[in-house]
Amino acid sequence: MVEIRAKISGDRVVIDNEKFASMMNARGYGRFFDEGKLELSPVEAMYLMEKKKLNIIDGNEMKEEETFDKFSHLDERFSHKFIVYRDLRRRGYKIRCFHDLGSEGIDYSLKPKRLEQREIFVVCAGEREEFMVDRIIGYTEQIDPLIEELWIGVVDEEGEVTYYRIEEMEPKGKFEDVKGLHCRGILLRDLVIVKARGDEKKLFEEGFYGSLSNGEISISLIEALHLMENGILEVYQHERKLDFSELIRISKTYQPDIETRYRVYKDLKERNMCVKTGYKFGTHFRVYERDPRRYHAEYLIDVVEPDFRSTWPNMSRGIRLAHSVRKMYVLAVVSDKIRYISMERIKP
Repeated sequence: MVEIRAKISGDRVVIDNEKFASMMNARGYGRFFDEGKLELSPVEAMYLMEKKKLNIIDGNEMKEEETFDKFSHLDERFSHKFIVYRDLRRRGYKIRCFHDLGSEGIDYSLKPKRLEQREIFVVCAGEREEFMVDRIIGYTEQIDPLIEELWIGVVDEEGEVTYYRIEEMEPKGKFEDVKGLHCRGILLRDLVIVKARGDEKKLFEEGFYGSLSNGEISISLIEALHLMENGILEVYQHERKLDFSELIRISKTYQPDIETRYRVYKDLKERNMCVKTGYKFGTHFRVYERDPRRYHAEYLIDVVEPDFRSTWPNMSRGIRLAHSVRKMYVLAVVSDKIRYISMERIKP
């Protein structure tokens, strides 16, 4: 027989027996208010009710089903929040539903289970909810990455939870790009063709630009823009030398988003990274911190703008693929500055 009772008072679930309130708080539930009364989060109350440790009164004693329905009407996200809460409890985490970042849309704070863990903040989402990158950035701005980390728990339509660690990062590499070369290329529609001889050959052998076949290097438009801007490559069309603005204009007829992607490409190159197309992985770029002849790429990067919207299943595909090939999936969000948001599937 359950002896502890809680009452629904407006949008609050309250234990007003001081003895029981102190006992439940000592076990990590709720927060005190008004001289010894304990407020429980609806997910805490539902969890305790499910465990037969709490009765909930709303005029009369409530059954689990009607309690779940009532809380779901009060909060449309209740179902997903409860499933994540229950899952984390089963995994042995101590969870605070009332914490400093609650007003910022972050659902839970977790006490680390291991010494090497940072404090964890959790946001709950559903498989069918929209993914919005500006909201994700808003969450990361509340986190101190030295001592805290952010997880998102996504509940699928079968009630299973997948967890992702989300972090804003500053990619840096040790790749030494080619310098001091003077090369000539011919623009053929959306490729620049460079004869592989002398300095030109070093573009491929040392800088890993383009692909080499039959004595010619086929360089992408985005690579050509970078090489031209750095004074390494001259690009000709119909025997006429193009300037940078002309190449940009021509490139946009084939790739309307090239200016946005080029900002990220250029930034990564300035961070001493080797950047290649990510097409085979379904992303804009694959990125190496070190010599591609000796090491695999560390990152798969997609370039997006601050109003980028997607679905969680679509994001899951990118994250899972990157994980399967031992790379990190990253969104490069382009606005006044470029922000790199890494997304990694984890097992709590």
